[in-house]
Amino acid sequence: MERRRRAIVLLLGGAALSLALLWLLRSEDASSRAAATDVAAPPRASSEAPPTPRPRKPITETPFADLPEPIRRFLESTPYPPTSGLLTAAHEDLLHPNGRYERHRPIPDTLSADPAGVVTWLFTADRWAYVGPDTVHTWLEVRRGGKPVAVDIVSASAIREGADGPVGAAETLTFARDGDRLVAELPLARFADHFGPIALAVRFEYERGRFHDDQLRIQSTPASHVPGRIAEMGDRVSNGSLVLDIGADLSVGGFYRFDANVYDAAGRPVAFAMWKGDLAAGRQQIPLEVWGKVLRDAGVPGPYTIGEIRGYRFLDGQYPDREMLPAVGATHTTSAWPLDALTDASHVDSHELQMAELMLDDLESARPLLAPPAAQ
Repeated sequence: MERRRRAIVLLLGGAALSLALLWLLRSEDASSRAAATDVAAPPRASSEAPPTPRPRKPITETPFADLPEPIRRFLESTPYPPTSGLLTAAHEDLLHPNGRYERHRPIPDTLSADPAGVVTWLFTADRWAYVGPDTVHTWLEVRRGGKPVAVDIVSASAIREGADGPVGAAETLTFARDGDRLVAELPLARFADHFGPIALAVRFEYERGRFHDDQLRIQSTPASHVPGRIAEMGDRVSNGSLVLDIGADLSVGGFYRFDANVYDAAGRPVAFAMWKGDLAAGRQQIPLEVWGKVLRDAGVPGPYTIGEIRGYRFLDGQYPDREMLPAVGATHTTSAWPLDALTDASHVDSHELQMAELMLDDLESARPLLAPPAAQ
């Protein structure tokens, strides 16, 4: 009996302990849920209304002197439209839009501490793009220590290229000596069926048993892909800017771009102008606007000479992506427009105004703002 009583006591004690542990665990779980509920509870709505932003005048109604300095510097840094600007001798790409930029380079195998032993070469052509049944003039120069070296042409060729590489058979290039150069001519009539790049390659021996290879590309627009030609030109002043009216006879419509350079009476570069947009086939007149302030800032009155007139039709998603028009040299001289016939106002468009408004928003919100550096 005594053993039975002890067993019952132990059993009851264990059950009581289990109930106590169960109660404790449930209490902790309830506390955790209550805490989680407190954390996840949404904040109480504030009785205060959000501050109403102060209205401000549009940029166009604010005197320039009253604008913040970063905004003034931004607007001062963009006085011309992107389609017109000053042209200087440093703008090689605009002054020579169809030029090539190859230079003499050293043959790596000849590099040493002795400059007199270094062999350099130049393989180039007279232009990058050719339109119609033109002729490519190419040449090779090789020098050692700056002095001409007589070399032997091992092979030379020209081959059509498509989007995926060479197309068809190569055409032979024949070089002949002309002073310190080896020159060759490539009539593009031999490639009249090809619209796109043509790769010119040469391999030459500059020392017995020592060879070097080089390659360059030109762009060919055959007559079948010439979209038109530039015709007569005129000029006028409209809204304080010089407008160059470029006539063009187009055989096919599309999205076109036209460019031209402006020079003073002595042939010095003054300005550039560009136009792009959709045109229909037929006789068209393209207005290239030279912003008046560009010419005022240059301090050069008319007459002006218009040169490097060029254009192309853009072929979206195609290869090549443009059809070139034959370029025109300096064939037009404008009237003797005085500077006071041209505007001295800076150009401001809707995009610049929108940017200035966004900059004002940042300043009013105390956000950091990086402004253009002050003009030197």
